[in-house]
Amino acid sequence: MRPALRGRLAAALLGLAAAGCRGREGAPAPTPSPSPSSRPGNPLNVLLITVDTLRADRMGIYGHRRPTSPRIDALARQGAVFEQAYTYWPKTRASFVMMLTGRRPPQNGYSHQHPMLLDFNPTLAGALQAAGYATAAWVDNANVAAALGYAKGFDAYHEIWERKDLAGEWAGTLAISDGGIGFLRSAPKDRPFFLWLHYVNPHTPYTPPAPFDRAFLDAGAEQGPKLRVMPGFQGGIPRPLYVSGQRRLAYYTAQYDGEIAAVDQEIGRVLDALRASGAWGRTLIVFTSDHGESLGEHDYYFDHGNDLFDPCLRVPLVVVVPGAAPGVRSPALASTLDVLPTVLDIVKLPYPANLAGTSLAGAAAGRAGPAREHLFAQNDHAMSAVFDARYKLVAVFEGVAPRYALYDRGSDPGETRDVAGGQPEPFRRYRQALERFLEAGDREWSLTRRLLGRPAGGSLSPDACERLRALGYVVPPQCGP
Repeated sequence: MRPALRGRLAAALLGLAAAGCRGREGAPAPTPSPSPSSRPGNPLNVLLITVDTLRADRMGIYGHRRPTSPRIDALARQGAVFEQAYTYWPKTRASFVMMLTGRRPPQNGYSHQHPMLLDFNPTLAGALQAAGYATAAWVDNANVAAALGYAKGFDAYHEIWERKDLAGEWAGTLAISDGGIGFLRSAPKDRPFFLWLHYVNPHTPYTPPAPFDRAFLDAGAEQGPKLRVMPGFQGGIPRPLYVSGQRRLAYYTAQYDGEIAAVDQEIGRVLDALRASGAWGRTLIVFTSDHGESLGEHDYYFDHGNDLFDPCLRVPLVVVVPGAAPGVRSPALASTLDVLPTVLDIVKLPYPANLAGTSLAGAAAGRAGPAREHLFAQNDHAMSAVFDARYKLVAVFEGVAPRYALYDRGSDPGETRDVAGGQPEPFRRYRQALERFLEAGDREWSLTRRLLGRPAGGSLSPDACERLRALGYVVPPQCGP
């Protein structure tokens, strides 16, 4: 790869920079909804439910032994489960830029300098709003604040962390469900709706409410070696997340599972309300996550985004289409980039130009999936990956020359052994595929940079900054000590 290209890629892949935090005055108002003069070709409602930091393999539909997700499992049996679904970027802010635009950073402008959803991008909500949909969202992670562009296309955008009447994370979770249920009860009957609910659970700290705080603390939660308490996320329990007297990994994974079970119950309440509203048979439901979580794999504890291994990349993806055959399990390679084109395909609306994702509508109906050979991923640490069901090649663009590691996921599903030296032909092929992908991105950046100026939008409120701090995110100096 050319040295100049390596330098530009490394710059483009730098860690995300948090935006400054001042008052609420600068937050952009959601775009007003147009009159429903242009109708969708297939006027299905759309319900998008996303759960922050949710690993696919901690759910029943993906083989987990604990009953963490009975309501989501039941939903999945009515539609399609994607067995190989991955986030493009394993951090919330970037992940949702990709999901809501269907574009990669060289196309949507996301970078260290512009860590937000930039206004020149068409979005899923915007496309549906323009077609006459009533659009609303309830979200509980300040990384998707309206001030950072994520409210584009929504008639109403409810930021749970700004609610002064809510005490604690679980109260926010309940408020998301209550908001969604209220919307479903009062949704307009003369036009379809798009409702997005984003739950922050099971993001750290893992503190599920009763009875889920004890639900999985069985004998197994008291077994296994004791971990050290560490200042960071490598080598043991991060000090801010340490629970006094609890030094075994199994305790923390049990509490992570408890948080999943708790939010599963809340999602069940929303699904019950959808049925009661009479709109179930007219509603496309998409369930997924922004990224996973490392629970000690690769000596990385209770965090996400520092690497591109499956614990951080693999996410659940369920698509339920009214009238489609139930019980589909698709092996198709699926990306969070595919959410926008999949939804628009199913409701029969045209796509925005310049998408990186592709529709999974055929695979959701039990037909063959997209004819793609690979998926790609990137993160905040100058890392890029290309992978399929068999191999994953990870490249780190730091220093003079990139560092590569190849993992044979067929024989090593934990991605623990670099086989680049022992399997030169796969290494050559996957390296070429990654370099072609990144070089194409470099050409795209040359066009996208023309659209970049000073980012529009407001700043995060003090409450948003405090919420980010509580969730363990790095916040800028303007947020205070």
